[in-house]
Amino acid sequence: MKKTNLGILLGLITYILWGFLSLYWKLLSGVNSYNTFSYRIIFTVLTMLVYMVLSKNKERYRGEIRQLISHKQELAMAVLASFLIALNWLTYIFAVSHQQATQASFGYYIMPLVSILLALAFLHERLSPWMTAAIIIAGIGVGILAINTGQVPFVSILLAVTFALYGLVKKNVKLSSDVAMLVESSVVAPFVLIYLLLFSKESLLDYSLLENVLLLASGIVTAIPLLLFAEAVKRAPLNIIGFIQYINPTIQLAIAVFVFHEKVGNGEVSGFIFIWIAIAIFILGQLMSLRKKSR
Repeated sequence: MKKTNLGILLGLITYILWGFLSLYWKLLSGVNSYNTFSYRIIFTVLTMLVYMVLSKNKERYRGEIRQLISHKQELAMAVLASFLIALNWLTYIFAVSHQQATQASFGYYIMPLVSILLALAFLHERLSPWMTAAIIIAGIGVGILAINTGQVPFVSILLAVTFALYGLVKKNVKLSSDVAMLVESSVVAPFVLIYLLLFSKESLLDYSLLENVLLLASGIVTAIPLLLFAEAVKRAPLNIIGFIQYINPTIQLAIAVFVFHEKVGNGEVSGFIFIWIAIAIFILGQLMSLRKKSR
């Protein structure tokens, strides 16, 4: 199999796995969302430690961590990235457990547009007319959602903003994906341990066998897609990865509506239509840009 084709295949597998992840967290809806999140952090740390011990790249891991510690600015960015992705994970788990998986899916639909806005604000990148139109129409869609539902779609906005900010901050952190996952989960681990030991009213003994197995495996479930994604990015063109990323929220939305039976009113549908139009314009703009470059 060609390198590019393998990369695309790995990217497809990654986004499909992320799309179906809502089913996993839904099975844990009987567990307090903060506890699910906390155990996810802890078992991600343990999973990555085992992975690195069994790996043949121990010297690379040590070198990356030493370099990170010696560069205070990069270390600060890594810590900030840790809290951003932690907030993103917690928000997603909470949304799925509280019948807001539909909002969660739209957070990931609009995330690329939020990333463009952040690039404009912080990296001073220029917006094409296509991107400008997409952002304006997406903004109208969010406004319609707020007016028709009587509330701002905080879950969608928080998921989009935290993940887009996470991507922006990560530009300043030169860590491989496996080391980054260990660092990011390790930074948050002491805080969730304090929560579990001092504030949580539940323990693993209070959960069913299935819930315990799912919590124990949450680190593996977190690690596998991210490691696959890292390999996909190495092999496949980023523009193709950018297009297939919409598989994830599309699967999430289908599961929310057809499996979780979340109700989507006419007011929400009208807002979603504007967001979908914005995404279509965004993709069309990307295709036009690719055509110009290929000439």
